[in-house]
Amino acid sequence: MHALSVSVKSAVRKIPGRKNPDLDELDLQAPRYVPASLDILTKTTRFSRREIQLIYRSFKQECPTGIVTAEKFRELYSQFFPLGDASYFARQIFQLMDQDMDGSVTFEEYLVVMSMLSRGSLDEKVQWVFNLYDSNGEGQLTAEKLTDVAVSVYEMLGSYTDPPWINETTIKDHVARVFSKMDTNQDGIVTFTEFKEFCITDEGVRRNFGVFDSSL
Repeated sequence: MHALSVSVKSAVRKIPGRKNPDLDELDLQAPRYVPASLDILTKTTRFSRREIQLIYRSFKQECPTGIVTAEKFRELYSQFFPLGDASYFARQIFQLMDQDMDGSVTFEEYLVVMSMLSRGSLDEKVQWVFNLYDSNGEGQLTAEKLTDVAVSVYEMLGSYTDPPWINETTIKDHVARVFSKMDTNQDGIVTFTEFKEFCITDEGVRRNFGVFDSSL
């Protein structure tokens, strides 16, 4: 995750009026924020020039200013889960995308994450999911952290869950069983090494990571 984004933020500044002919041709109006050139973006992601142009066109349709705020991201994310509440889960994902923690996500930040999720290695995806659970960045997971995310997923899915309307006690029981498998030394915390080992050796979990894979 970090290796993919080393030079993205250093190569791009939010300077009003800066021009990018590679992507400006997709805009009829001058945007408030213009991303880096395609040459830079192809080097910092695993997307081709054409793929980046397609993604940028879609991004600008939803975010004409070239950036997305936390509230806008929650609004967009919630459209995919109309029968549930995606607020918590959307906030967690937004925080991971907002690498410089300035309260907004630029096209570069969005593109780096999409590249990693769709074209990254299993190790990179495991690290990203671990960071999603590790909401305060302590570098370790507790049963409480896993429960918070699990509850937020069920809240997000709403009546799409099977079976529907699972109560929090049932979720906690399930998390406790999974956490016990992850916590190999049974010390009450799960390190990244333990988490990675569980994700790699559990066939069901490995299969779930394949959901991220895609081609444009």
